[in-house]
Amino acid sequence: MENAVEVRGLRKSYGDYEINGLDLDIPAGYIVGLIGENGAGKTTLIKCITGANHCDSGIIRVFGSSDRTVLGKIGVVFDECCLHKMMSGKQIGNLMADLYPEWDQSRYEFLMEKFGISLDKKVHELSRGMSMKIQVAVELSHGADLVILDEATAGMDPASRDEFLDIVMEYMQDDRHSMLMSSHITSDLERVADYIVFLHRGRIIMSEPKDEILDRYGVVKGGEAQVLAIGRENIVSLRRESYSVSALVRDRHAVKEAFPELTVDTASLDDIMVLIVRGDAA
Repeated sequence: MENAVEVRGLRKSYGDYEINGLDLDIPAGYIVGLIGENGAGKTTLIKCITGANHCDSGIIRVFGSSDRTVLGKIGVVFDECCLHKMMSGKQIGNLMADLYPEWDQSRYEFLMEKFGISLDKKVHELSRGMSMKIQVAVELSHGADLVILDEATAGMDPASRDEFLDIVMEYMQDDRHSMLMSSHITSDLERVADYIVFLHRGRIIMSEPKDEILDRYGVVKGGEAQVLAIGRENIVSLRRESYSVSALVRDRHAVKEAFPELTVDTASLDDIMVLIVRGDAA
């Protein structure tokens, strides 16, 4: 499978924080959802991929190239608006037309209308969610083959997020397009992502197809002795609460077959994050 991004042996440290020897593939033509707690290293990883941060060591290839000539084929939306606050939507479009050879003004205007944003409005007149939408409109209009979204839906209401995800899926209809999407709103990733990468304390602890994760992983709850009876080898993480224990299991079907008396619930991405970040490794 061809990769839009290949990361090999990435190391980046900030004082006590460190990404140490990280490997990652973003397959071309797919959406990779990036999850992890605050401080896990998601934004650091994204900035290394885009060249905003220098790596201490390691190799990053984008569309097979390790130089910076391909950066024009990347669109990036960070969780803070980086557009000049005194510029209007129209002025932003004119500026981008000068910056990007493949700028599609009609596409930009279509997305702005879709998002309900007047081209005459200035950035400072918009809410945080609306200003994020302008950034999305820009990054989906300049011919980018790889779009990276770092908490791009932050500040959007549920209806706006639903509309945004429809636009993401429409963008991905072109099989040349690839996407890395970091979000704390894991239900969005459950809807659109093809793969999930879970970054925890600077390490990738899960990188699997989303459908397989949601099908296989499960949560068992009960008394400690009852839960531990399924075997440590079946448990990914264990969380003890006041009157019960919750265990994340890697194969809920096998556990349910072996222990039919237990209730084994499906595990959402939120369940997986909480039980791994706040639980104890088996």
